[in-house]
Amino acid sequence: MPAAVRRRTTFAAVLLAVSAGTGVAAPAWAAPAWAAATTTAESRAVAQARKTAAQSLGARVDAALSSGGATTVGAAVDVDGLGTVVRRDAGHLLPPASTQKSFTGVAALLALTPDMRYRTEAAAKVAAVDGVLNSNLWLVASGDPYFTKAGLRVLARGVRAAGVTLVAGDLVLDDSRYDSRRSAAGWKSTFVPNESGPLSAFAVDGNRWRRDGVYVADPALPAAALFRDYLKAEGVAVKGVVRRGIRPPDAAVSVATHISGPLSAVVRRILKDSDNFAAELLLKEVGRVVRGDGSSAGGHAAVVQLLAARGVRAGSGADGSGLSAHDRQNAVGQLALLRVADQSQIANAFRTALPVACQDGTLQSRMCNTAAAGRVFAKTGTLPGVRALSGFTTTASGRTVWFSFQLTGVKDGIQARNALDRAAVVLASAQE
Repeated sequence: MPAAVRRRTTFAAVLLAVSAGTGVAAPAWAAPAWAAATTTAESRAVAQARKTAAQSLGARVDAALSSGGATTVGAAVDVDGLGTVVRRDAGHLLPPASTQKSFTGVAALLALTPDMRYRTEAAAKVAAVDGVLNSNLWLVASGDPYFTKAGLRVLARGVRAAGVTLVAGDLVLDDSRYDSRRSAAGWKSTFVPNESGPLSAFAVDGNRWRRDGVYVADPALPAAALFRDYLKAEGVAVKGVVRRGIRPPDAAVSVATHISGPLSAVVRRILKDSDNFAAELLLKEVGRVVRGDGSSAGGHAAVVQLLAARGVRAGSGADGSGLSAHDRQNAVGQLALLRVADQSQIANAFRTALPVACQDGTLQSRMCNTAAAGRVFAKTGTLPGVRALSGFTTTASGRTVWFSFQLTGVKDGIQARNALDRAAVVLASAQE
């Protein structure tokens, strides 16, 4: 500011302060036109400085991404206080790979709430009398993606603890919570069991404790048979057979239950470890709760519905993990998802569920010894020819950053991954 203008501004400010202190109204000439003009000029200068800073930062991010050797780069970056920093082919629908799991996770946290717990139950029509349960015993699946053999043993002990020594009827598996498809549309035939266990509402150890063809075709009944074995080991005999059947309304006696950890912990494991199987079961749960349709298609429709109500346009898709060849997302949609999550009641649950650079999950060994270490929270995505990274960070100057990078046509996966990391480091180290 020129010295003359600075002197006039100072004089006017002093006069206004004196007038305010004495209670005397300031004279009409206390805020002259040249002062307003100066303020406008200063505002324009600040706006131009921010624009210049955003352009400079965006150019550095763009250069980092361009070093990845990808055919197509989709990128979107917003920085608090600077606004839009990068928009590069940001509306182009591209394969999201495992960043698709962020859409599943956010929708689940919004629809089911972070405190929701899965309840796997053994139920009957009557209570046991003198150790005899004169009823079938229904094993009611909850869709818990992290139910284990150890949990199944605990459930069997619970039946024995309820005083049961003999089930006079059958052991009936009710896995009707979800559909019976073992994979999702657009999956390669090798994805089950290589990338995911076969899908089912009743799952044990990620449905990967066997890999034979019979088991892959129907993992739930073998798991129910295993439960019968565990019952026997606990001193509970089952007189009848192991079969499927829907729990009737009058089978209202809860003999034993297994309660999972909170949904927030489930989402954390899915995103940190990029767990395909668990993401698929979670998607079906969202579909069942939101639309009464426990299928992958129902789950995707529910995700689109939930996010559209919050202004997020989710792309096309057929699963919750990002394995499907039908999945497409764009960088602006990914960015909108991040911002909606960050401004909602699930902000902390979602952000802490993401892998952290050089600390945990799929980012545990990435961006170490850089400004991004411990400060980039992001979901990774990896498929043949695809590398992606979407999440949050904070600049060195303390500004919040939302970013989404999608690289396709990748020939060298390590080169592309390093480019993503360099772009994230540029953001985390920015002084703007």
